[in-house]
Amino acid sequence: MFSMIRRLFLFLLLASGLKASPFFAMDNGVPGGPAEVAATLHELGYDGLGGRGPGVKVLREALEGKGRRLWNIYLTLKFAPGTPALTPEIRGYIEELKGHDSTLWLAIQEVTGGDEVAVAAVREIAAHAETAGVKVSLYPHTGFWLARFSDAVRVAGLVDRQDVGTTFNLCHWLKVEGDVDPIPLLKAEKAKLQFVTINGADKGDTKAMGWDRLIQPLDRGTYDVGAFIKRLRDKVEWQGPVGLQGYAVPGDKRENLRRSMAAWRAMNGTLDGMVLCGYQGWFRAEGDGSNNGWKHYAVNGKFEPGHSHIELWPDVSELGPDERFATPFRHADGRVAEVFSSAEEPTVRRHFRWMKEHGIDGVFLQRFGGQARDPRFRGPMNEVMKHVRTSAAAEGRKWALMYDLSGLKPEHFGGVNEDRLRLKNEGPMKEVDPAFQEADPAYLTYRGKPLIALWGLGFDDRPPALEEWEVLIRQCIDDGFAVMLGVPCYWRTLDRDAIQDPKLHEIIALADIVSPWAVGRFGTPQDAAARVDKLLKPDLAWCRERGLDYLPVAFPGFSWQNLQKSRGKEAKFDQIPRLGGKFLWSQAVSAKQAGAKALYVAMFDELDEGTAIFKTTQDPPVGASRFLAEPGVKSDHYLWLTGEIGKMLRGETAGGGEMPVR
Repeated sequence: MFSMIRRLFLFLLLASGLKASPFFAMDNGVPGGPAEVAATLHELGYDGLGGRGPGVKVLREALEGKGRRLWNIYLTLKFAPGTPALTPEIRGYIEELKGHDSTLWLAIQEVTGGDEVAVAAVREIAAHAETAGVKVSLYPHTGFWLARFSDAVRVAGLVDRQDVGTTFNLCHWLKVEGDVDPIPLLKAEKAKLQFVTINGADKGDTKAMGWDRLIQPLDRGTYDVGAFIKRLRDKVEWQGPVGLQGYAVPGDKRENLRRSMAAWRAMNGTLDGMVLCGYQGWFRAEGDGSNNGWKHYAVNGKFEPGHSHIELWPDVSELGPDERFATPFRHADGRVAEVFSSAEEPTVRRHFRWMKEHGIDGVFLQRFGGQARDPRFRGPMNEVMKHVRTSAAAEGRKWALMYDLSGLKPEHFGGVNEDRLRLKNEGPMKEVDPAFQEADPAYLTYRGKPLIALWGLGFDDRPPALEEWEVLIRQCIDDGFAVMLGVPCYWRTLDRDAIQDPKLHEIIALADIVSPWAVGRFGTPQDAAARVDKLLKPDLAWCRERGLDYLPVAFPGFSWQNLQKSRGKEAKFDQIPRLGGKFLWSQAVSAKQAGAKALYVAMFDELDEGTAIFKTTQDPPVGASRFLAEPGVKSDHYLWLTGEIGKMLRGETAGGGEMPVR
């Protein structure tokens, strides 16, 4: 009985559907003038700035030019009878914020005449601000007339306007109230809450502490800010903006911002700052014990010169003797060409070690819905999944399951859920049950839920099966999973590679994350740059309006001459050149410029279509089958470059247009 209750409680908690709060920095912790401020916040992934009054227009325009927002401006005010509260200076600020959905942060330092004077003054300011669409938020500050959050709530209640609310500041709460739980009061007064500001801090007798202990970078201090954020989200159900207080924090400001952003991402369980790859895990070799032959290497059972399913040749030089499988192919010097099998645990472990060495966060393990129905393939796929689980845990990486429904008939969609339940109840996904998620800490989560990806919705080259898709998505949601959908590149505009049914948008809106497939849709760095305004920014805006996250796809290049030959078709060799990594890098830069905070790189081990980023040889076999090579490019170059992309997304490097030099 207890187990059932526990499961129900956790399911309800995980299924709450709360989205991430926007996270902005306060200007006292950001270095430089308007242009540098905007660039820094953009590079580090902050959603904007809470700033002071002077230079509002220039600052706002610089922020908006980088896709950031000026959330508020901070004003320290004194009110007295007979003295107009609405000064020319405040009028000017309101005019500069007009039409930009911003707020005046009012820190009331002194009041002569008590509540009556303060209320009248706030009403005077708010009435004029309303004409410009600007809101007012009362900002409690230690040592000021308005020092307590409870007083801010009281005054806001007396003002009695919809556009006047309050801000909760963690550091001032700890200084004024002490180390007392604020959540009950925040929950009770949520209707008036407009902003929350946080920072690292220490526990203890906080009233007696100095600001050096009450305001620290978010990853410092003994006060459990992560627990506070979780309870703010779960108990208060807060989804509004959260600001980072940076007053007088010593050290390099940019480094403090970077560390605080990393801590924020960890607290919220999003994909922000991550670079994740697709992991096929579908290669088999004669003699590997899978009884699948040369699966994904062979053409009609033959893997020999003139019969190849792959376009890149793997670099197996680091693999042990038991991990390498000889083939009929030969290198130019006569050496036997060898390949690997995804069914070998040491090989999968080595792949995850490469990810760790190069800073790649993890993978989406591909599982094909059609093949999962066939016991011949299901068993080896389960073994690969076990290897991925143990390897991810051992190397500190993340993994999540991605079902690819390509080729699956609508009448067989039910088999996907049957397979998922079979994995959960009997197989390698058993310990990824949402109620027992702690058993597999390597499994990728999103907002506290295990994440599952479903790929193939809305493409125009297959039956739409929208009803079947909706059922499958809801089954995953009902079982406590967050859902990512792999959709066509032109899903939003319902054209080109997407079906033209508006119902598609309704189904996509059920998910948590949207990931449009970009492989083969464009072919040059110039094309990648053109996507920023035409495609990526509008996609992101659509998702933000609906509370969804967005995971764009990037790929290093594309070539599938051998694969198409196996299908009786012709294809250009090296169809989309890699350009030594410049093509991949250009896509990452464009995603960053558009405002994306994470990236899906397709793929880690895709040899068939020439998109692999793992180690491949520049000395492939010669003969009747042609294989891609980039002379002079190191075997691990694309692993390294993918790691550099992660650094750029997290703001650890400047991330300009030029590809970094190793």
